Amino acid sequence: MEAGEHIGRYQVARHLIDTAFSRLYLCTDPQLGRPVVVKAFAMDAAKPEPPFSRAEWMRRFIMEGRIMAGLDHPHILPVHETGRLEDGSPFMVLPFMRANLPRLIGFDVAEDGMAEDELPQALDVGQSRFILLQVLAALAYLHRRGIVHRDIKPANVLLTARQGGIAKLCDFGFARLGTASDVPPRAWIGTLDYISPEQRAGAGGVGPAADIYSIGALAWRLLAGRLPGPEDGRPPLSELVPQAPPGLVGWVEAAMAADPEKRPSAEDSLRMLATGMRLGA
Repeated sequence: MEAGEHIGRYQVARHLIDTAFSRLYLCTDPQLGRPVVVKAFAMDAAKPEPPFSRAEWMRRFIMEGRIMAGLDHPHILPVHETGRLEDGSPFMVLPFMRANLPRLIGFDVAEDGMAEDELPQALDVGQSRFILLQVLAALAYLHRRGIVHRDIKPANVLLTARQGGIAKLCDFGFARLGTASDVPPRAWIGTLDYISPEQRAGAGGVGPAADIYSIGALAWRLLAGRLPGPEDGRPPLSELVPQAPPGLVGWVEAAMAADPEKRPSAEDSLRMLATGMRLGA
């Protein structure tokens, strides 16, 4: 799609980014006069990579739109509309958000030639808590409805302003609804630096505790300015961030417990994080 072309009634302004199986365009809604993002399944770019075929990726794309359209939460990105292009490939229309979390914390790994604002950096405790509470509220809402996100990471937390603002969880392409396994045995999906040990071993049967591990890893990244890395070589978070309240550190450690049965729920995490921060416990 080129600038000036249309996807449904939406006029393309520019191409934003490609993913493994979709293309995102900044568009204008002429009826409402507002910018939107159209996420279109890219049939020519969707390669049959393990563990899914191209047909399965399309099915998941359609399911993503349906899941998101059924949600109503202030910290989950809504879907305005779904439809199909002339070639039959599906698309969804999303709100335009000014930034995502990497705009605040940079990329996860420093590389030569990066601009200063792209280098990994930490957020202060207050800002980290503000974002974490919002994402936890979204997870609690999802988990009550039997939905496991399975891809909590900085890029999937959008922000209403370039320097912060309200956080909204997005990208439900890996989400699971219900309890049935939906991937082949021993196949993993998600982002390796953030997924739980059990999700690495096989994503099909993971439950809400996998999301809790991932938001714990996200919390570590926000506070320490670096990825947590393997458990056996991980330094204590309290040493890296001595200004963090013990209650916050304790919650991160509990969320990242190797045993999913020992991790708090999203509801309990909300209480732990709020209470621990207030009391400095």
